[in-house]
Amino acid sequence: MTTRRVSAKNGRSNLWTKVWTRGLATFGLLLVNATISLAQEPAPVPPVADDQQAESDWPGSFGLAGSKTRFAIGGFAQLDVIHDDDAIGSPGQFITATIPTDGGTPAEGSEGRTSFSVNTSRLTFESRTPTNLGRLKTFISLDLFGDALSTTPSLRMRQAYGELKGVLWGGDLLCGQAWGTYVDLEAWPDILDFEGPGSAIATRHPQVRWSKGTSEHLDLQVALERPGDGSAQDADLLTRWPDLVGTLKWMNGGGHLRAGGILRDLRASDDDGPVASATAWGLAGSGKVLLPARSYLVFEASYGEGTGGYYNDLSVNSVYDPATSSLELIPLFAYYVGLGHSWSPTLSSAVLYSAIEVDHLESQPDDTGEKSDYFSLNLIWRPDTPLMFGVEFLSGGKRDKGGAEGTVNRIQFSSQFSF
Repeated sequence: MTTRRVSAKNGRSNLWTKVWTRGLATFGLLLVNATISLAQEPAPVPPVADDQQAESDWPGSFGLAGSKTRFAIGGFAQLDVIHDDDAIGSPGQFITATIPTDGGTPAEGSEGRTSFSVNTSRLTFESRTPTNLGRLKTFISLDLFGDALSTTPSLRMRQAYGELKGVLWGGDLLCGQAWGTYVDLEAWPDILDFEGPGSAIATRHPQVRWSKGTSEHLDLQVALERPGDGSAQDADLLTRWPDLVGTLKWMNGGGHLRAGGILRDLRASDDDGPVASATAWGLAGSGKVLLPARSYLVFEASYGEGTGGYYNDLSVNSVYDPATSSLELIPLFAYYVGLGHSWSPTLSSAVLYSAIEVDHLESQPDDTGEKSDYFSLNLIWRPDTPLMFGVEFLSGGKRDKGGAEGTVNRIQFSSQFSF
């Protein structure tokens, strides 16, 4: 298991001089989007509520003759130019869990490395269709991060789901692969790094989710999600029951507060040995608070036992002891806090700090990650809706159970062209 922590903050005052003298020119990608608009031939449809119709004025959508369905194709082309001042095993995204710690052979990139990546680029397909049960939405999203540790493009499925509006007790039913219900995307900071803070709950997987607005300001979600996310040390993690997740969100004036919980049944076995089981659980609180002077605050704090697989770059949930055929859950505490500010209608910045601490078990090796943290600061320019250019400074590191430490600083330039 790996985690991350910035363990050395001295020298940061001199880092800015070093970073800016190594500044790289941002390169743009040019994307030409050809749109074919086909006239839609009216077809009889059963009467449904206005909010369940497939909107004819849905921006950017088009219809096909004889079809009730409307479609939209979107996405963006992005180039990231990245310079690291020390070794890291993930040149395309800032996964501080891959930072080498002290005491080993100097790793590749220990004298600095510059990388170019288009892996963040994305393509999305969406449809909306009126049905007798309610409006049906389908969504498919792809990117090029098939290999998280490489800058070589490799196609990857991000999301693929269908969602029926108002179909079950007045709620919406989603089936397919989507962001996990435990994830609060609306509390995510506006950063350029694709990975984001290691302390963030960030997973996508197959699920069945029911959502309903219980009042004007409250939204309830309950889901059964794919079990077995993450791994068990020294054993194979088995599946028996799906993970049960529930969240309640309070919304007001563009901001929100959210509470969530997860219950998991973990089972593991060493080859053909006896099966051990344990009940894992976690709690999380998050939100976005609007502040004066065109600013906002985002935050998330969570605690769990056996929930490591739900976090941004953790994996191990538990440790299997073959001597006693028992499964020990690994506790962790994680949080992040970020502040965003708009300098003008086109210029904004965000600063973020995150930390995660894992209570390692005695049976785990000394190179097991114990603590980590992550810092980012950026300046983003959006001169028009389809265009984005930005620069971001990142600093992160980790400390292992045995006390070894490692840190890396990064400067990233990004350009994005949306369609």
